Amino acid sequence: MSHPHDHDHSHEHSHDHDHHHHHESAPLSLKEQLATLIAHWVDHNESHKGNYLTWAERAREGGFAEAAALIEEIAGMTDAVTDKLKQAQEKVHTAP
Repeated sequence: MSHPHDHDHSHEHSHDHDHHHHHESAPLSLKEQLATLIAHWVDHNESHKGNYLTWAERAREGGFAEAAALIEEIAGMTDAVTDKLKQAQEKVHTAP
């Protein structure tokens, strides 16, 4: 999925996620990998939600009320996905 290129996109799609790759140490465990990925997905999802709400407001102000309502609904769906990710994150953190 591509993003329209606009100057108001509020987050970077950088793929440097502060992963530390030490060749002398053991690779990250599956638990560590999951914890890192899920944390990234939560942050990324929340960033997208902010963009959705910004653009919903702009759409509404520009006379696109129906599109704005749908984009706001998508923001709510994003909240639901984020909640599920946080539940998964908790399961990973509490696992042995």
